[in-house]
Parts: sequence; C-alpha cells; structure tokens
Amino acid sequence: MFAQRLFNHSAELMAGLVSHLIFSRWACGFKEHHGACEDAYAARFGLLHLEVNRCFVLDHDDAYVGVRIPTLHRSNGRWQWGRLHLGYRFCQGDEQIRQTGVDVYWFRPLLRLRSAQVPKVVYGQACPPADDEYFPF
Repeated sequence: MFAQRLFNHSAELMAGLVSHLIFSRWACGFKEHHGACEDAYAARFGLLHLEVNRCFVLDHDDAYVGVRIPTLHRSNGRWQWGRLHLGYRFCQGDEQIRQTGVDVYWFRPLLRLRSAQVPKVVYGQACPPADDEYFPF
C-alpha cells in the first residue's frame, strides 16, 4: 500500500515536471493534438522528447520522457537511416490506457517503390487490358 502511494506520488511529480518543461520557453518543437478522448502535448528539450497525454473521458493521464537515437541499417542493398526510441512512461489514474514502464521501439522507413514496381489497380482489377475498350468513356 505504501509503495503504491509512493509510486503514484512520484508519477504525479514527474507528470507535473514534464508538463512544465513542455510549456517552458526552453522547449522547442511544441506540438499539440486535441482528439475526441484526450489532449496530447509534445516538445523537445535538448535531446529529450517530452510528451503529456490527458484523457478527459477516462481516469488516465500519462507523461513520457524519451530519447531518439539515429541508427544506420542496411536494407535492400542500401544504407538507410532509422530511429531508435528509448523512453519511460509514467501513468496515473485508475483506468490505464497505456502501460507504465520502459518504451523501446525501432522506426525504419519503408522501402521506396519505383513507379514500375507498383501494380496499377483500376476498378478492382489488378491487370487491366492494354486496349482502350476497357474504358467506356
């Protein structure tokens, strides 16, 4: 019981700190999103990526502090840049939407397709006939 109260208090303090840093004059790249269920605010503070989500439909608020690390990987015979996201999420409230803890994911860009590689789909058919009779207009 004591550990749970201590954790909830520390999560509340961290959420307040992250929120103050996002709205401070030292943060850059401020973005906000207002959805049907929650409001999200994000900004960069040096190398840190800060994010606060406030859900007003359910009893849930969370704060995220993370770092984006550029990575280089070989894909399809070429070197491409990706990003490794490392962070920690603090959650409050009784109805948890997201999980508290370490967040790790790796973002790699999709392969670029040339126009010759993309199949053309017209009217639900993958390979339309080459003549003009296919198009009645």
